Amino acid sequence: MTDRPVHMKHMPDFVAPVAPIVIDHAEGSWVYATDGTRWLDFVMGIAVMNTGHAHPKVVEAVQAQAARVSHAQMNIYRHQPMLDLSDKLAEIVPEGMDTFVYTNSGAEAVENAVKLAKQATRRPGVIAFHGAFHGRTHLGMALTDSGVHYRGHFEPLVGSIYHARYCYPYRTPAGEDATAYAIEDVRRVLRAEIYGDDVAGIIVEPIQGEGGFVVPTAEFMQELRAIADEIGACLILDEIQAGMGRTGAWLCLDHYGVKPDILTLAKGIASGYPLGAVAARKELWDKCLPGSMGGTYGGNAVACAAGVATIDAMRDEGMLENATRQGDKLKKFFEDLQATYPCIGEVRGKGLMLAIECVTPGTKDADAARSKAFIAECGKQRLILMGAGSLGNCVRFLPPLNVNDADMDVAMGIFSAAAKVAFA
Repeated sequence: MTDRPVHMKHMPDFVAPVAPIVIDHAEGSWVYATDGTRWLDFVMGIAVMNTGHAHPKVVEAVQAQAARVSHAQMNIYRHQPMLDLSDKLAEIVPEGMDTFVYTNSGAEAVENAVKLAKQATRRPGVIAFHGAFHGRTHLGMALTDSGVHYRGHFEPLVGSIYHARYCYPYRTPAGEDATAYAIEDVRRVLRAEIYGDDVAGIIVEPIQGEGGFVVPTAEFMQELRAIADEIGACLILDEIQAGMGRTGAWLCLDHYGVKPDILTLAKGIASGYPLGAVAARKELWDKCLPGSMGGTYGGNAVACAAGVATIDAMRDEGMLENATRQGDKLKKFFEDLQATYPCIGEVRGKGLMLAIECVTPGTKDADAARSKAFIAECGKQRLILMGAGSLGNCVRFLPPLNVNDADMDVAMGIFSAAAKVAFA
């Protein structure tokens, strides 16, 4: 047996890390390895550390809460951080969606959102979308459609789930309207696969995450709202990656003018502490049976305290505004780079949820090798990136929402150097 790196000694190979290092500590946009190296982190735990690593307000809140109560199971009694976080979330979510159930993770939030839709409507079916990612639980896998590696070899999956075409303007056939092309496929599902009065919910990401940071049209999201109303189904927005300020707005739905029936949050909600939430109107929750939802660690007191501090820090330090400003700068940087390197087929995203899609120049044929080469070249210069996209040809950029100009300049210098090698 060959020697394995110490960080993989007791780990299976399929969970090998993107950056082959062991972290000693982290601060802001940077992580520091036990070997003394420093790395610029543009993954942030996959959109989790929106306030940057070890934000002082979050650290202080966590330390204080851990010394008071670390666990107060929500089916037994309440704790103040949960009440405070609920008050703050109620100011962020659409009006009236001010009742919350807390979970450990995004996948669990999705599971409970679908369960809520099924109980509220007493219907069995769910419509999801090609390119979607909603988690790795059994129901999450069935909803997911962004890569076979997320769901393959696990059949049979949860039934009564139907996938329609997502609005993907860059890959909409020439001559077709992106909104109409996607919405017609939703209509096809309702004509050919499931009656509308059997659909409990339509679940959709306002920007697809693992699918490649695909940004739909506002009209597409608005049409989904209209279809859900037409058939009496719940519209479920999965804001797990795109929410909590990532796109320069508290919620990505703010860009579209769409109000869902059910909303899921996680990732950036608590700056690295395991927490998810499902938001909906109280009258929907009132249709749930006692005991049908819950969990031992859901709404953990320390995680909720971190969530309160996260929202306070984002507000006090203008992180949403910074995300918009830095996102515009990074997007323009890659659009300028696109003129030199035509293998960058599209630059897209909102705020600091950005991606580039790599193609064979002169075509839209996916070029996954170039995206992987770019990520690898950045890694050689100690900048951490990850890929995305159903075709494996996208690079995603997820710096903290408080990334400063100096760190962004360092990153863009590395991107320029990496492009000369990977995109030549």
